[in-house]
Amino acid sequence: MIRLALCDLRDHAATWTGAFLVAVACGFIGGFAASLMATARTYPNTESLAASVLVFSAVAAVAVLVSAAGLTVAAQRRSYALWQLANVGPRWVTAVVLAQLAVVAMLGAVAGTLIEAVSFAPLFPLVFSSPQYQPIDHVVPDAGLPFMPAVWLAVACVFLVGGSKGARSAGRTPPLDALREPEPARKGMTWLRVLLFAGLAFGTGQLAASLLGKDPDALSNSLFLPLFMAATLVPVAPVVFSSLLGVWTSLVPQGRSCAWCLARHTARFGLLASTSVETPIMVGFGLVAGIFSLSSSLTAVIRQQGSTLNASLDFTSAILLLGGPILLCAVGAAVSVVMSSKTRTRDVALLVASGARPGTLLGAAVCEALIHAVTATFVGAAVVVASNAVIAYAVGLPLFANLAFSEGLVVSLAGFALVLAATLVPTCAALGRAPAAVLAAGE
Repeated sequence: MIRLALCDLRDHAATWTGAFLVAVACGFIGGFAASLMATARTYPNTESLAASVLVFSAVAAVAVLVSAAGLTVAAQRRSYALWQLANVGPRWVTAVVLAQLAVVAMLGAVAGTLIEAVSFAPLFPLVFSSPQYQPIDHVVPDAGLPFMPAVWLAVACVFLVGGSKGARSAGRTPPLDALREPEPARKGMTWLRVLLFAGLAFGTGQLAASLLGKDPDALSNSLFLPLFMAATLVPVAPVVFSSLLGVWTSLVPQGRSCAWCLARHTARFGLLASTSVETPIMVGFGLVAGIFSLSSSLTAVIRQQGSTLNASLDFTSAILLLGGPILLCAVGAAVSVVMSSKTRTRDVALLVASGARPGTLLGAAVCEALIHAVTATFVGAAVVVASNAVIAYAVGLPLFANLAFSEGLVVSLAGFALVLAATLVPTCAALGRAPAAVLAAGE
């Protein structure tokens, strides 16, 4: 079984490399928080900063890790079906898949923490270069190597949780069904997702209610509101994204562009891949635009009252609060497309064999990346509007005042560029080969 697991990792390097890169990014962010905690022995202020890094990066990390793990397992349904046809028992299939997830997650987390440990000392003065955090010359950066195993275990545990459903499905799905259907049949909301959504929605409602009637100087917890709202949407992301994508793309005339029609159907058919791409962009947009919008609203109230408080985000605060989520969301969005590159290459070959023009396929790749970015941006914008409306109502401002969509659009554009690159590469690779050769390659 060990040989089977290792050979499968080798044969599906593109898919597993994507999951590995996600684990590396999570290990780097977790390692940075661990280093801040270790540095707190000589500079106690960094302990609270480490908590902020962990809290704001946790939502993006969980969303990206769970999506990447689930997509990795789903992308290899055909291989797992062939295992069963080769007389590998369902329980062994599930066990091997979980072992693969654990190995990739641990290796990625170890690599990420090693990169962070080497770069922490030179990064520390750059990150804390804002005047409010000076002087830091007496601070001795500590990489905190004893804390790193905890980061490895955390990344591995989240990876296993994210891939557990797919691993069980890989062992339970009849081989012929898996070979017939390239993606699991879409089902309704599971009870676990419903419970997670209900719990997060209740917690978000409690947080919003606690902010009403407070003075501006007592609204420091308001920065967590967009975080909780974005987290609330993650469990129901497949339903929300699919419904919204179908609605807004139907408003575009379908008969005028074959590329747009093809891209729309591809995005709607590949529900799991689409959700894995759109969720990181949504979380990144919601956090960045939401926090900057709340900061603008609080700053406006402070100026009206003539107070000397400062609610704006300096460079260091922005990096600590948003650097981790932006990095994780960017990596997650791009990697989600890369992990499905083999399926995309085969689909392009089938379309070419059916008579599709190369220009149409390239245009479809661009349109598909645009569809993913716009859909995620719409959902993220709803998070921003809702969180900002709560704070605006609490301090007596117009509900839609001080919305900072421009900062969030930077995340959306970056996500679009990464997804576009990850979409075009396999498309161009397939167009550069004879369709018969691509199709004959099989797995």
